[in-house]
Amino acid sequence: MSYTGVWSVGAVPDAEVVALPGRFAHVDETWTVPDGCADDLRWWLGGGDREPYFTPEPTAAARRFAAFARGGGPTAPAVVAMKDAAADLLRQAADDDGTDPDALFTVAVRDGEPATALHHGLGTEASSQLPGWFGDFLLAAEEVRGALPGAESVLAVTGPRRTEVLARVEAWAYGMTGAVEGEFDAAGLLAGPLRVLRYAAAHGRGVVAVTGTR
Repeated sequence: MSYTGVWSVGAVPDAEVVALPGRFAHVDETWTVPDGCADDLRWWLGGGDREPYFTPEPTAAARRFAAFARGGGPTAPAVVAMKDAAADLLRQAADDDGTDPDALFTVAVRDGEPATALHHGLGTEASSQLPGWFGDFLLAAEEVRGALPGAESVLAVTGPRRTEVLARVEAWAYGMTGAVEGEFDAAGLLAGPLRVLRYAAAHGRGVVAVTGTR
């Protein structure tokens, strides 16, 4: 069945972000871990991103990374509830006609996940400078200011490194999703999240980022 993967990153009131964990502190904290998650994480951190992913067809490494990123990491009911609440905050921001365009970034791709494309493009070492888990994160204003330098260092790249990252993003977008040639904005995938983080840091806002499907 076809689906559309969506990644939204938005600046929201800091007080809303700070309050979220407390709203769900009473929820059961039983954690679950997807099968094989620990092995896949060791593989990814240990150089899995440097294996051949397209030859030119997607390799077993590409399929392994796609499943790993899509499957999510360790989670608990409180975490799921906070993600749903964060998505609500983003919907409220999107419905606000007065929202500054720099405060919200949303990207969608058919039969794939935009945040996964970005992480593949950056590779393990660079993507470790981004907060959260493959596109999902929740940052209070102080945390935004702390995360911004790392995000700047890997997203605001220039020269040969930028060319390399964009090529890897496009390879993923056109090899592992339903995007057709020329449809996916790889440069926008680097610029959008960074634009929101910069806006939030300048205006004392929190940031939420949520992956999902529709």
